[in-house]
Amino acid sequence: MRIALDLDGVLADTIRVWLRIWNEQRFPKLTYESIDSWDFWRKLGISEAEFAEIFSRAWQKWEEIPPAEEGLSEKVMRLSELGRVDVVTGRPAEERERVAMWLRRHRISYRNLVMGVTDKVKLGYDVYIDDSPIVATEGSRTGRTVLLRDQPWNRFVRSNSYVRRVRGLDEAVFVLSGEL
Repeated sequence: MRIALDLDGVLADTIRVWLRIWNEQRFPKLTYESIDSWDFWRKLGISEAEFAEIFSRAWQKWEEIPPAEEGLSEKVMRLSELGRVDVVTGRPAEERERVAMWLRRHRISYRNLVMGVTDKVKLGYDVYIDDSPIVATEGSRTGRTVLLRDQPWNRFVRSNSYVRRVRGLDEAVFVLSGEL
């Protein structure tokens, strides 16, 4: 089984640093739970490029980005016992070194680091563990399994025969091993 494991929002809690950068300089002040849509930046009156630039600034502070959940290294190791795990992200290739250092620091084991991906589902993995409602929609449309990491910005996505919501990687392991 080939597993595509997302970075931001699944492994790395990057949005916490993004929010800190935003709240230090801009209004309105935002909380984690106030991010209720994938393209929440539109409501803020900023462009997608500005949103991405703040994300890049967050990754410049890669040492401050917390893991998305406790025990991440062990959980990813259990995933890798079920199949080949690649970290697949939309992060631009210029951020490869920082991302790799973050993954090393948190002892995340993976086969390949695939960066700069705009359409993950076209890569043909068997399973996608992601927080993107776009990946969930495309996976469902093309018959790919998506384990949607529950986040405030994807709560409107409904589970179906291809998309299943999970609260964390432990639950993903249970689902993939047929225990849940």
